[in-house]
Amino acid sequence: MMTGASYQNFVRTTPRTLEQAVHAAACAIKDHQIKPATDDEPAPHARTRALLALVTHCYARQLYSSFDLADIAARDEDFARLGGEGFPAAQTIRRFRGENREIVHGCLVRALRFLAEQKISLGVLTKVSEAQLAEEAHRRLIMAAFLDSVELDGVEVTDPPVEFSYLFAKDSAHRH
Repeated sequence: MMTGASYQNFVRTTPRTLEQAVHAAACAIKDHQIKPATDDEPAPHARTRALLALVTHCYARQLYSSFDLADIAARDEDFARLGGEGFPAAQTIRRFRGENREIVHGCLVRALRFLAEQKISLGVLTKVSEAQLAEEAHRRLIMAAFLDSVELDGVEVTDPPVEFSYLFAKDSAHRH
């Protein structure tokens, strides 16, 4: 028979998938720390936690567009059960990200740490610092906000990035 301590060790497992790591990160957030996705949502904020998990998972997988996230949520049966058809809209996702930026950042750092630990166990990486994880999470939040602003402007980005290093090259042939 298992004792209380051994049962807890048996039940507590480290996440084995990104989904499990994201779920653990979202569940670790206390209700008073997170702003609900909708004003009428009562505690324990099941829809909000589901949205936090969706945003964190997608950003960890480098999917940033709120329109894309809303489309994923609309196709997901779990979101339909939690919030009705079409929950959440892209606007809700953008507002949620802005109002819960630090919470999303913290969960994203945990998800990125999980991915980094997987790469370390495979020998792809040797180490990753917390500062690197925090900076990468910050970069991904900026990328999501940027893509959303481009989508809201109605501008479609199709051109590849332009290399500007030629502006700083020393060329004695062209003098002004």
